[in-house]
This record gives sequence, structure tokens and C-alpha cells, in this order.
Amino acid sequence: MQGWHTTFLGMRGLPRDISDFEMKAFFTFDGAERDAINARRGDSHKLGLALHIGFLRMSGRLLGAFRVIPVALWRHLGNELGIAAPEVASLRAMYERGRTLFDHQQVACTVLGFQWMSEHQRRSLVRELRDKVARCADRDQLLVRARQWLYKNKLVIVHERAIRTLIAAALAQLEVETGTAIAASVDPATLDRWRASVSELRPDGQTQQSWLWAAPAKHSTRQISEVLERIDLLYTLDVHKHLADIPDLILRRYARRLVSRPPSAGAKIKEPARTVEVACFLRYCLFTTTDQLILMVQRRIADLWRQAAADVPATVNWAAMYKTLLGELVALSAQGAVPDAELRARLEALITETQKRKPPSRASLVREGLIDGIRPVRSLLVAIAKLPWQATGEHPAIEYLAKLQALYLKGSRKLPVEVVAPSLGMIWQVSISSPDRERAFQALEVATLFALRRAVRNGSVWIEHSLSFRGRARLFFTDERWQAESKKHYARLSLPSKAATFLKPLLARVTAGVDAVAAAARSGVLRVDDELHLSPLPAEDEDPEVTKLRAALDHRIGEVQLPEVILAVDAQVRFSVSGLLRASLAAAGGIR
Repeated sequence: MQGWHTTFLGMRGLPRDISDFEMKAFFTFDGAERDAINARRGDSHKLGLALHIGFLRMSGRLLGAFRVIPVALWRHLGNELGIAAPEVASLRAMYERGRTLFDHQQVACTVLGFQWMSEHQRRSLVRELRDKVARCADRDQLLVRARQWLYKNKLVIVHERAIRTLIAAALAQLEVETGTAIAASVDPATLDRWRASVSELRPDGQTQQSWLWAAPAKHSTRQISEVLERIDLLYTLDVHKHLADIPDLILRRYARRLVSRPPSAGAKIKEPARTVEVACFLRYCLFTTTDQLILMVQRRIADLWRQAAADVPATVNWAAMYKTLLGELVALSAQGAVPDAELRARLEALITETQKRKPPSRASLVREGLIDGIRPVRSLLVAIAKLPWQATGEHPAIEYLAKLQALYLKGSRKLPVEVVAPSLGMIWQVSISSPDRERAFQALEVATLFALRRAVRNGSVWIEHSLSFRGRARLFFTDERWQAESKKHYARLSLPSKAATFLKPLLARVTAGVDAVAAAARSGVLRVDDELHLSPLPAEDEDPEVTKLRAALDHRIGEVQLPEVILAVDAQVRFSVSGLLRASLAAAGGIR
């Protein structure tokens, strides 16, 4: 089944503006289907059965007697079967008895191999939806997936209400399983603390739930301190030690469900829903708060650089250098009579010294300004040094962040002489190796802060309890999960499980192409040096029939604007329908 076919699954009636492509795709019949159709008595029965077979193939559902049939479809079926198209609007007007409708529906199911869903198949669908709800939060997308599963397994697509009932059953099953997993991994005392902390009141009168969910307004020092206070609270509750195996999508679903109700209504929720919501809410708050902190730190570092750059002139003060050179020349000329050879030697020495007197670059001046302005953000560096940063192997940002943390704990603001930090970059070496060890300490703080910012952006350093700044390995399937689910993903993409099977036809096509190029080169049709050269083809005479056809088309269509052409094409192929459906799913959060 191709992707565009998904739009028609579950439809209760035929679209009024069905296109020629859709009629040919669904209402064209092969040998077995034609035999079943021709076995019916009477033209009306043949047309009715053909209509049921095509509609079942298109939507996976049975066509009712009261649905309006487009005239174009009757005409297409008549041409397909060699029968005159009837002048009726629905099947009810064509059938003489009601039993014929059910007979044709049954024959259509038999011909296409469709059957009604059994209890065993219903449980299989619930299991399929259970696997999907762990990775998809949108019910409409789950509804589409259920219809695809039913159609793929040759099962008649049931009413939307019944499918939504199965989705609700899958969600309930997921909730029970999640509650069982939480109860097995978290001790009851910790769960009691979590439930009590959510409804606890803060000194300003708001609940912990509202306070944890609120987003910071800006990245000021006070706001960063408040975000750090939230992380400290969640660490005190040991949230970072539990629920590592629960997918992020499940955490977000139950966290949002909790905050969708007022905090006072939380105590009325029954178990295990209450425990699941509270646990997922706290874990998800730890994720989002960590992301907010890292983003605020990055913006604060950018502000630090911007403030330092604002105090540095954009260009070198060449006027001051010219005045210095002019003063030296005046002093040289004031010395009285000087022999020509000595004067020439002094001028050459002055020129050489002036050329060596290279002004400092703007970047170096900005770095000096950063070192001078690090004190206001030192408290921020002290706070982020306590976070559990991780990296693959050893990373200089984490290494020197730990050294700074040790110096902070000692209360020292002078850098030991043996610390030179070459791995932080050569541009910082002069400042870190300075005899002024207090300034060297400030230079190490700046270098570590910018190295951490760069490492977080490129993903080489991360925090495990984060959504956007997590380890690279978390972005991929684990080896165990891939071994268990790889066949399912290969089947969904219509790919073989072995690369050799996939590459074999591609290599055969490449070999055939290379052989064709070699044969063309040997025959002289193709010349190969550093490029491929084909002999130009001679121009062909235009066919008079083509000229007549072009003139007839121009006379019939006339002048037309491009938007009109696009609308006419859309009316035939219906590409905007699938596009609008995808846009609505994206707005609802179903497409990522």
C-alpha cells in the first residue's frame, strides 16, 4: 500500500470529485475479479458488484446502499465492463431487493480476501496499538495506523468509534504497565514523597506543581538561580535516580495530562493513574528544567561576549600609531648634524621596529575584556560545575570544570602554577600562563566556560537527564532493542534485512550501465577522457501531426494563468488533500 492510499482508508462514501487516476487505480479489475463480476446475472448486478469490489479495495470498508455514486464512476465502470452506465444516484435505486446489497458485499470480501476481525485479531491490533502509543501521542495518527494495520491484514475496517475504543484500551494497558514498572522500581516511601511534594505550597502561595511547570521569563541571574533551585528540589526527591527506562513521549503525555487539571483536582485521581502522572511529571520537569538551564547559560555566555565586544573598538587606531612614529622622527631630526650613513641606519632601525610593533587583534582585546568581566558570572560557573556532565572519554571542558570546582570548595582564587590547560586552546595559553595567578584563574574560568558552551552545542558533552542536550548514543536504538525490532522496521520500509539482498539488483544495474558505456566507447559513439562526450544528435523534422495537435490545443485552451493550471491539476490528483491532512497532524503534534 502506498502512502497516498492512506487518505482513502476508512471512508464511508465515495468522493464526489473522484479523479481518473483514482478510478483506474481502484476500479480496474483483473481476471479473477472479472470472472466473479461476469458470473452475476444482469447488468445492474455486475455494475453493483464491481462498485463494491472497487470501493472495498479503495477504503477497506463496505459501501452502503444510500451513498451517492458519482456519474463519472458509473461511466468508468460501464466502459470497463462494456455495459451501458445507469442513470441512478445510489445502489438503493438500482437494487430491486435489499438482500442483494449484502450478497454483493460478501462476494466482494471473498474476491479480495477480506474478512471481519475476530477476537484474536482484535487482541493483536490492541498489541500493535500498544507498541505505537509508546512512541506516538496523537490519537488521530493512531487511528490512521490502526486502519493501515487492518487493511494490510485484509480485515474490514470497522467504525471509527470501535477503533477509538481499541486505542483507549491500548492506552489503558500502557498506563497499567507503566504504573507497574514505576511501582517495581521506586520504593513506596519515595512515591509518597513525590505525591506530597506536587501539592505542597510554596512561600508565595503557589503549588510546587505550578512552580515546577512555569517557564522562566528571561535569562537573568535571578531566573537562572530559580531554575537551579528547581533542579536542586528534584535532586532532593531523587527523581534523577529513577524512571530512566520510560520513553520521553510517555513522560510528556502523562506530565501534560497532570498539568491540564488544577492541582486541587489531583488528589481525586485514582491509582495507578495518580502515581503514573506524578512520577512522569517530576521526571519530565527535570528534563525540561535542565534544557532551560543550558539554554539560559548559553545566552548568558553570549551576553558576556557581546558586552566585552561592545567595549572594544571595531578598527585599529592608526592615527595614534602615526603620531607615535611622527614623534620618533621629530626626536631623530632634533639631534643636530648626523652623518648620512648613521642617519640611514637609524631610519632603517626605526622602520623595522615600527613594523614589528603589531597592534593587538580585536579578538584578543575581546578575550581580555572577557577575563576582566568574569566575576559577575562566577556564581553561575560555580552552580553548573555541580551538574553531572558526561562525555565520551576525557574532555577538557569537564576536566577543568572539575578542577575549578575543587578550587571553589577551597575558597582559592589563585591558579596553581602547574595548571597550564593546553587542551583548552592556544589562544588562552598566554593568559593562563601569566605570572598574575589571579588573572590566570579568571582566564581559566573564561576558557572553561566557552569550551563547555562549544562542547554542548556539538554534542560531545551532555547531561543524561535532558531532552535536547543528551548523549549521542541516546539518539539511536540500543543494541537489544534493534535486535528485537529490526525486522519490523525493515518490513515497514519494504527493505530486506540483509544489505547484500538490497545491493544485488543495484549492482546489477550498475554493471549493466558500465558495460553499456564500455560498448559505446568501443564503437565510437562515446568518447572518454576526463569526461564523457556524446556525439550530438541530428535534429529531427517536426511531425506535421504534432503541429496540428499543438494548434488544436492552443485553440481549445487559449491563454491561461499558472494558478488556474495548478487548481485544475489539484482537482484531478488531489495532492492538497494529503498536504492539508499532514499539516493538521503536524499542528496537533503528531508529526515531528
